[in-house]
Amino acid sequence: MKNLMHTVVALGAFTVMLALAMPVSVAAPPTAPGKAPLTAPGKNKLQCFDGTTDGGFGGTCTLNSSGAKGSATLNLSSGDLAGDYAGVYTLESKLYDSLLTDITQVSYLYTGTIAPLPGNLSYNIPIDTNGDGVTNFYAFVDAFYCPGVDGVVDIINDPACGIYEGGVTFHANWAAFLAANPGAKVAPDNYVFIVAERTPAELYAIWTVNNVKFGKAGK
Repeated sequence: MKNLMHTVVALGAFTVMLALAMPVSVAAPPTAPGKAPLTAPGKNKLQCFDGTTDGGFGGTCTLNSSGAKGSATLNLSSGDLAGDYAGVYTLESKLYDSLLTDITQVSYLYTGTIAPLPGNLSYNIPIDTNGDGVTNFYAFVDAFYCPGVDGVVDIINDPACGIYEGGVTFHANWAAFLAANPGAKVAPDNYVFIVAERTPAELYAIWTVNNVKFGKAGK
């Protein structure tokens, strides 16, 4: 992979967050160069990105094991005045360009030094609504609005897991999100990712995410 540079989700995130008081992710992993590269089944290892590596922000991501179901530590305690972010994504190709109705596992487990506030920890899925392979918006699943039980965020199977469409339109759960976006796919031009974020005014935090599932059963 070349040019693994930090990109900001082009959704007017701060404007929407301030005007509508809704959580919106503002950090993203590197933009995928077209369709994600092929990887063998079971090899969808986590990849890290963070503000320290990208520059201009604080925050670090550390992989604690090599497998997709292993853990990563997202440390947002740098004290950087610009804020911190850190997260994980995957190169696994089986998820990208898949119909949302074919996906059966989108979940992870988290622990942290504080309880998540709106915008602190989120799972983000690029959505292609018309089949042209281009991201139309991100499905933004904030842990504050999808708390699960004991830190288990199960986006597809938890009926109380709220989802923001493009950071603006709220859907009560995955079924409602699918009903509003028939025929939609996971866009192949951007990565699915989990990100932890801290604005300068928020408390420092260290999050651990593990057993991250990106897509279909057995993948």
